[in-house]
Amino acid sequence: MLDIQLSRNGKQSLYHQIAENIKEQIRDGRLPANTRLPTVRQFAHDLNVTRLTIQNAYSELQADGWIEATVGRGTYVSACIQPMTLSPSVGQFLTPDSAINDMLEISQVMGVRSMGMAHPDPAFFPADEFWPYLMRLQGQANQLLGYGPIQGDTELRVELAESLREIGLTAVPEDILITAGTMQAIFLTTRAITRPGDSVLVDEPTFLGTLSILKALELNFERVPLDDEGPILDKFEEALRTHHPRFYYAIPNFHNPTGIFMSQARREAVLALAEEHNCLIVEDDIYGRLAYGETPPPPLKAQDSSHQVIHLGGFSKVLMPGLRVGYAIVPPHLRTRLLQLRRATDLCGPPFVQRALAHFLRDGGLKRHLRRVLPVYRERRDVLLSALREYMPDEVRWSQPKGGFCCWVTLPRYFAPGELYRTSLQHGFAFTPGEAYLIEAEHEDYLRLCFGNQNLTSIRAGVKLLSELIIRRIEGRERPSEYMPVM
Repeated sequence: MLDIQLSRNGKQSLYHQIAENIKEQIRDGRLPANTRLPTVRQFAHDLNVTRLTIQNAYSELQADGWIEATVGRGTYVSACIQPMTLSPSVGQFLTPDSAINDMLEISQVMGVRSMGMAHPDPAFFPADEFWPYLMRLQGQANQLLGYGPIQGDTELRVELAESLREIGLTAVPEDILITAGTMQAIFLTTRAITRPGDSVLVDEPTFLGTLSILKALELNFERVPLDDEGPILDKFEEALRTHHPRFYYAIPNFHNPTGIFMSQARREAVLALAEEHNCLIVEDDIYGRLAYGETPPPPLKAQDSSHQVIHLGGFSKVLMPGLRVGYAIVPPHLRTRLLQLRRATDLCGPPFVQRALAHFLRDGGLKRHLRRVLPVYRERRDVLLSALREYMPDEVRWSQPKGGFCCWVTLPRYFAPGELYRTSLQHGFAFTPGEAYLIEAEHEDYLRLCFGNQNLTSIRAGVKLLSELIIRRIEGRERPSEYMPVM
């Protein structure tokens, strides 16, 4: 019998636990390609579960390509399961663009345990609940499968305004621009208020996607270091005074990549300094609803009395990335310019999906989904922090995220830039290397661990492996003979 560990009182369904256990054993080589799996009847008997549970587990594995079933022959680990193969460029260049490319490629490689991407677990996507909302629109398909309003579906903007009110934001539908994900909202907003050569303030570190956008738009980005409460104020004020930036890009709630939460005192000071220096703030609140406390924190925009903050958000982290629905609360003086750019780049979003999402929000679908998944993600966060405490040596430090999917790990510079990342990949474990986020970090090494899309077993196993690699280097007192340049 396969070694399957089940939690019968756990939050995950039994069939999903079984599927994840089998994936884990395929990844680590205990179940090589072409290994025969038990019959549904035998497996159900061995695990004391229903046959339907085993059938669902096998169906999930087969749909994802992990196993193959042939009538009369049985069920086998897929012959396509091969040792991890990645293109030679993975891990060789540590820039924002290359790190994003690495993460996307690694996510498609079967057998790699990846804590490199900050996204929700597909196993918990509310697809079954969302699908009927699409079906109900069948009678309006001819209308909704044509072009829609440039600003986004009117019903979605109405429901979104109501949803934003619940987190402390006052907006009317005319204030809201629907975009193809939050990254498009960042791009359009940045393009609307800057010209090539302008300066922009960002945290160090900050979201790789934003760094990629700023680079593509030929902007100078000046970095402000962070502490546990947010941007360090004297450095922030100095950057405002010296560089006269067009805006400051901020992630106050559950920052990516550090996971930190900007304190109330720091928020008030940042708003006051931005107003004093006439600097806009572009607030990315994509993680705001993923709070592991009692209630989601209010966004920075909720405290904005001088109209300095442009608020952005989306549904990629809280629902499903494939919806490609983001939004911006647009100040009146930028509305014409943003609509012009939206029309020039994308014309409009898909009205069919936007209308279904509007009805989903109206019926409380987002609230129901968050009630289901927040305990799961909170538990994964807790297991990650527990594993870090258990396995990591004293020299290593990490953030304590109160929400979102990101944890920022800091250790002394025992490895050459990129070395730990590449070594870890060779062992089948992926994270995001800190070098991609930073200009230079001569004395410390950094990495981002994302816990949203990994089960508890994988999180502990990944942290244990990473810890062993670090401890091996520390105990061997091996230091890199020379630093490899970050390209």
